[in-house]
Amino acid sequence: SAQHLPLLRNILNKGCAELKRRFGVEQHQLRVYLHYQPTFYHLHVHFTHQHSEAPGMEAGRAHLLPDVIDNIVLNPNYYQEKTMHFALRTTLGLFKEFATAGLTVAD
Repeated sequence: SAQHLPLLRNILNKGCAELKRRFGVEQHQLRVYLHYQPTFYHLHVHFTHQHSEAPGMEAGRAHLLPDVIDNIVLNPNYYQEKTMHFALRTTLGLFKEFATAGLTVAD
């Protein structure tokens, strides 16, 4: 929500500044994304070089931090109102919980 904007901007700005200071990598060379439930059990942010292929970056698992910030600026309740689509591996406990509850999944 809007109350988290200062924190999210701080993470983005200070993280990018530190990577530039330490490694000379410019912000436009970075892919900054976060993971959150249900595909991961806690919110965490990744900073990766644009040319790296880190696991977990694919759509349905990762959310670009600048997009998250923009979405909240456009609508402070964006994530309270948005239906979030996600991918789950069939080996995860959450997938098994959905199956046990009789919830269907898209093919």
